[in-house]
Amino acid sequence: MNNFFKNKNALNRRAFNKISLVTTITVIISLISSIFSISAGAYNFTPEAEGIRLTSEAVYMENLDAEDVILDKNADVQYAPASLTKIMTCVLVLDEFKDDVESLKKTKVSAGNEAFKELENTFASTAGIEKNEKLSYYDLLCALMIPSACEAANIIAVNIGGSIDGFVEMMNAKAGSLGMKNTVYYNAHGLDLNGNVNMTTCRDQAILCKYAINNYPIFTEITSKYSYTLSNGTTVVNTNSLLDETSDFYYGYVNGIKTGFYDEAGRCLASVATKNGYTYLIVSMKAPAQDKNGNDVMYNCEDHKKLYMWAYENLGYNVFVEENEEITEANVLYGKGADFVTLKPANEVSKIWLNSIDMSKVERKITVDKNIVAPVYKNDTLGNLELIYEGETIGSVKLVATSDLPRASVKAEAAVASRFFSSKQFKIALVIIILAVVIYIIVFKAITNKNKRKEQEYIDNK
Repeated sequence: MNNFFKNKNALNRRAFNKISLVTTITVIISLISSIFSISAGAYNFTPEAEGIRLTSEAVYMENLDAEDVILDKNADVQYAPASLTKIMTCVLVLDEFKDDVESLKKTKVSAGNEAFKELENTFASTAGIEKNEKLSYYDLLCALMIPSACEAANIIAVNIGGSIDGFVEMMNAKAGSLGMKNTVYYNAHGLDLNGNVNMTTCRDQAILCKYAINNYPIFTEITSKYSYTLSNGTTVVNTNSLLDETSDFYYGYVNGIKTGFYDEAGRCLASVATKNGYTYLIVSMKAPAQDKNGNDVMYNCEDHKKLYMWAYENLGYNVFVEENEEITEANVLYGKGADFVTLKPANEVSKIWLNSIDMSKVERKITVDKNIVAPVYKNDTLGNLELIYEGETIGSVKLVATSDLPRASVKAEAAVASRFFSSKQFKIALVIIILAVVIYIIVFKAITNKNKRKEQEYIDNK
């Protein structure tokens, strides 16, 4: 995945003032500023404005090519993820085996009562795996991610973490290392069995999905399967209707990722789709499980399909500012041979954007630093460009110098001297000197006159 808009530079400015009565005092002031990476800014997409009604309480949609956030609806509000929890369980297995897919398929493990006891007499989804039955980790991951088998999650937890509690510690540690700030895990499967409910956000789940997609191709391989036959002969079928060709929600460009559901959590879904060179990721949580008539409905799948169809029909890659485009000029004091430098963006400004929007309606707000003092060096940050559409900032980028501009020493020193003699400090000093001279003259005359009187008195008395 491309990592757009990142760069750092530094600018040192030095201003000199000379103040002298008997000796010259030089004061040097250093000013430092730094370049920050471009701010992509999320497009403030309102589904209702586009005629799309979403039923999920929280939705996060991102274009993975440009890392542009397309939709943020309650993306940082915590919800119970249900079986989206199993994405983390899968990731920890892949972390253990890295790219060694052969070992993943050859290494077989099993678990006894410690993995099955808490699932007894529940409505947990399973793949029919028996106690102490040995299956490869690849089989277990397929059982985990395709039919959402809870016993597969616990078998993995016992073998990878040493115990379910040990594995949960690993889950929370991994969430912390990935920056999933609003996520906490209490089990490996996502069910609410003992009152301690896993909690997360759509944005955190998107972070996790991107990590898995970017690091482990086998993750997409497994999660995009509609069905799979385990080595014990059991055929499992995916719970994701987006992958089911017989479903009204089928969308042929989708690759996984995972469903989640129980009554209190509602219908959750993480999915990714690629079409015409564009890849989108959507995570949604807490969609109703039934319509107003009490019929079971996959509103989560419906929301995702609507958004994908809208995105591929209406969004495209747009360049707002070319990287080498000359934007403006910055005035520079004491430059050698010139009193300005040309500014350009530190990076190209591009993003996924509605094709129907007139680009000319995007305003440019340009800010240039004041009192810039030579020397200036190429790529020094000297300003900022902000892009505004309908009052909303949709992006910004630092403006940098396109060339060096050395300092003209003689010119600068002359200017410093000129500034000093017209400065307030000089005028105050001059007044003080004049007063001192006047006082000196008055005192000198008084002392002289006093001495003369004493001398005359001495002569007269003699």
